[in-house]
Amino acid sequence: MHYIDFHTHLDSYKNQKELLEQLAGFGGTIVAASMDANSYKKNLQLEEKAKALGCSARIIPTFGIHPKQALNAPQNLSVYDSLCEQSPLIGEIGMDFCWYKEASPQKQEEVFRYFLNYCNVSGKACVIHTKDAEKEICKILEDYPKARPIIHWYDGPLDIFQEFMHRGYMTTFGCETCRSKHIQNLLKQTPLNQLLAETDNPDSEPWLGGSDNSVNLIKRVYSDIAQVLGLSLEDVGKIIEENSNFLLN
Repeated sequence: MHYIDFHTHLDSYKNQKELLEQLAGFGGTIVAASMDANSYKKNLQLEEKAKALGCSARIIPTFGIHPKQALNAPQNLSVYDSLCEQSPLIGEIGMDFCWYKEASPQKQEEVFRYFLNYCNVSGKACVIHTKDAEKEICKILEDYPKARPIIHWYDGPLDIFQEFMHRGYMTTFGCETCRSKHIQNLLKQTPLNQLLAETDNPDSEPWLGGSDNSVNLIKRVYSDIAQVLGLSLEDVGKIIEENSNFLLN
């Protein structure tokens, strides 16, 4: 099966040698999200190293400014235009009123809207972080109907999730799926043609109390999704691969 992890942070792995060894034996696709320009550069370097070593994994680095880094964004956001053009899709972007309050809601929204405007014009997909800003993001996205949002690790209010699904947004489910009844309920309400999978490696599984943050964690996530939906692992694989290819190709 061709596993597709639609959201990781490969640049955050501390042991790069060990990571490259894992990638050598991983035959799937990994979308490597970036927090800022520096992490995007690191992900591009990892992609080149993996290719040079003959790793079987397909790595897709993507550029974005995470809400955690919004405070450090320059006043003239157009300096990011060339990186946006280079990136096959945009991410990680969004707003967060829970964990990252250093940047004001206004600054976060300014940076978020810059990327949404780019995606609205270019038609590129964008991976969106929504923690405790779900209502605001739902409203903002109305202004960018061609931005093709992908909602990353959603665990917010049900009514907003249902609106996202009604609009046709893709959404990722990850390593909290097996732990959260709320997320399992969201998964059951997700149209199959809007379903993606992620790990948010390398920090999320340890943060939740687990120990496996290898690139192979995505295999367990697929299994968790299959169990909740009552589908075979093979069917889940086909669904996610078709949805992922629609975005990546």
